[in-house]
Amino acid sequence: MRAIRVRIQPERGWFGPFHRAATEADDISIRAVHALRLLADGSSVLLYEYTGDRAVAERLAADRLDGAVSWQVTELSGRQLMYANTTPSAMTAAILGVLDEWTVVVDWPIRLVDDREVVLTLVGDDAELQGAIDAVPEGVRVQVERTGEYRPGPDRLLARLTPREHETLQAAVELGYYRNPREATYEDVAAAVDCAAGTVGHHLRNAETKVMGALLGDG
Repeated sequence: MRAIRVRIQPERGWFGPFHRAATEADDISIRAVHALRLLADGSSVLLYEYTGDRAVAERLAADRLDGAVSWQVTELSGRQLMYANTTPSAMTAAILGVLDEWTVVVDWPIRLVDDREVVLTLVGDDAELQGAIDAVPEGVRVQVERTGEYRPGPDRLLARLTPREHETLQAAVELGYYRNPREATYEDVAAAVDCAAGTVGHHLRNAETKVMGALLGDG
């Protein structure tokens, strides 16, 4: 499979009403888009990850998504998330239409490098990828940063882990368990995540098996 990494920036500086509200606010910022899909009825569903004040996120959603079928601000595994089923902006609908027209897929999540610019990876064959890039609507600047064979990113690999495996693996890395020479023990990691040392070993072995299997192409 081929992949291209592209940087996208709307000329007006935002893709939709909630994104616009976040770019104009000082105390909230969008980090990533974990899902965005156009439904048969013309509405869209999206899942934003944001940082900042939850009360501000709720207020912005209420103010800017007044036409939404539903929306919810929540927290999951330490991540602040905003889900909405709403009417997409014309620009967002056009971009999603491109993804429906051409046989390409998005390697989620889409990262926002700042409040006005996103970086994403598209996967497909060369002809379909080029067709999708050429079909991006006016008003959106697209810069191709990299092309090559598809390799799943770390978020894709870590998505295989349970929240507890992810937490234990992250603590082990931060404490130096995987450094050479090793700077932490199971007991050190256990103290950080509040569990038994034997449980740490169980979680780390599971995490290592899943991540290494993905890297080596177990499907």
